[in-house]
Amino acid sequence: IASVVFIHGLDGHRIKSCIAKNKKMWLIDFLPNEMPNARIMTYGYDGYTHGKDLFSNQTLSVHARDLLTKLTSRRTGNEKRQIIFIANNVGGIILKSVRLFQFRAS
Repeated sequence: IASVVFIHGLDGHRIKSCIAKNKKMWLIDFLPNEMPNARIMTYGYDGYTHGKDLFSNQTLSVHARDLLTKLTSRRTGNEKRQIIFIANNVGGIILKSVRLFQFRAS
């Protein structure tokens, strides 16, 4: 049994980034068929780069700490469950930052 965590990229959205032209969201519509016992989660963060009202002023460290905090709270009682990350673009850099926080903490 595993957890699958999707992290979108810049200007992405935790749900909308996974929707295909046929209006199917692969995380919901297809992945559960392939991994029926997996817990599927998405992580959304403010990654907008266009428009003065929407532009994110948060750092990668802020996003990484937020992801780590949210994952830790969701995994209480399930710490041994493997995690499969799917990260796109800056989502991968956020994930790498989480790993750096974990490394420094140990």
